[in-house]
Amino acid sequence: SGIDPTSSKVPRFDLVLLGMGPDGHTCSLFPGHSLLDESKLWVASIDDSPKPPPQRITLTYPVLDNAKNVFFLAAGSSKAEVLPKVTVSLEELEKMGSSALPAARVRPENGNLIWFVDDAAAA
Repeated sequence: SGIDPTSSKVPRFDLVLLGMGPDGHTCSLFPGHSLLDESKLWVASIDDSPKPPPQRITLTYPVLDNAKNVFFLAAGSSKAEVLPKVTVSLEELEKMGSSALPAARVRPENGNLIWFVDDAAAA
């Protein structure tokens, strides 16, 4: 049926596949960036990414949180320190408030959140 960009209904993807940076960023959503609070746009641009390239586009939390399934891949020892900070319970996430890392904030409302982690990231 496709997605109608003029509709106010947020698209629902069957699967969103995400990675995570060593700083806890995902989907070009970076810690401390104003896009973390975007609630109206489905897709947003970023012109001041702290990591190259500086200009990017990203899905926003309304779309990510409306997915049926969100799979995260985390591989390598550079993810080991941040992984416990993003795989927290909803209660812990609420306590973190705005200090929560971007990857931790992805929480499908009526879907599944699944992490695939290698031994090095899990160490």
